[in-house]
Amino acid sequence: MDESAFQQHFSVLMDRISTLPQRERAMLVGLSEGAQADEHEVSKCLDALEQSLDYMKLCLSYLVFDVEASRRENTCLRNLLTQMDHTEEPPHEDRESFWDDSSD
Repeated sequence: MDESAFQQHFSVLMDRISTLPQRERAMLVGLSEGAQADEHEVSKCLDALEQSLDYMKLCLSYLVFDVEASRRENTCLRNLLTQMDHTEEPPHEDRESFWDDSSD
């Protein structure tokens, strides 16, 4: 139930309570106010949870990006080590071509 629907139902309930005798009205007003406060607290908790989930998704995206970049770097470094094993001299390539991942 969204906030506006809750408020509408709550308003109808309060109207009905106001028609009751004083004794029952006092008891039900206290209970209804407690229910409204609880609903407000639940709503705040849900908002905080949604914000936490959004932040977690963002962090996860950064972690995936970092893992993918680490894999590319690892592959590139393995290729460089393989090239160095096959030659006695270090390769005379441009430093820029070392980081070129177009061969993936």
